[in-house]
Amino acid sequence: MRLYSEHNSPFSAPVRVAIYAKGLEIEIEPPPGGLLSARFHAINPLGTIPCLILDSGVPLPESAAILEYLEDRFPDPPLRPDSAEARAHVRLLQRIAELQITTPLVELARLDGRASSDPTFATWLTRLIRGLSSLQIYVKDEGLAAGPDLTLADCQLAPALFLLPKVASSIGKPHLLAAYPTLLRYVEAVRDHAAVRRVLDEMAPAWGLQAAAA
Repeated sequence: MRLYSEHNSPFSAPVRVAIYAKGLEIEIEPPPGGLLSARFHAINPLGTIPCLILDSGVPLPESAAILEYLEDRFPDPPLRPDSAEARAHVRLLQRIAELQITTPLVELARLDGRASSDPTFATWLTRLIRGLSSLQIYVKDEGLAAGPDLTLADCQLAPALFLLPKVASSIGKPHLLAAYPTLLRYVEAVRDHAAVRRVLDEMAPAWGLQAAAA
């Protein structure tokens, strides 16, 4: 299998966390010809990363679908808990992380200093704050996002929160994360996991951030 991914893509990072956590031998490389190239679009009609090329040659895009596939195909070590309720909690955290944290952060980062004049700014900031407020309730008080062990929730959440201080500073909200003490604790805890730290260190240069291991 092969994963098309780039270090500057927060949507690709969760899949690499899972791959590293499971110790999978999957080739990881940038999209051939570049993300916007006709060559890559011929492989993945969505034209997005991440995109996992299965052993059959079939392209599987979208991080949530890839994470579920990897968990089903390679269940050990597990990144989903045993009980139905605990799994639902993990899926909820994944959805909040992707839709309410990662997506607004990407859109706010694209404003690149135009936050005060862009009509979408308030919408994306409101969505981000609602996501952070929700996480403050649903992230566990101890351990990682859903308990003591790494789960798919952490794969999704850790890269997003790693980027949050940089993006928040760029829009004039440098102390945004400080309003959420549970998330501050979580960020410090999750970055110690080897698979998470490896991905954060990959992301750091692309986003002008200090390496997680520093």
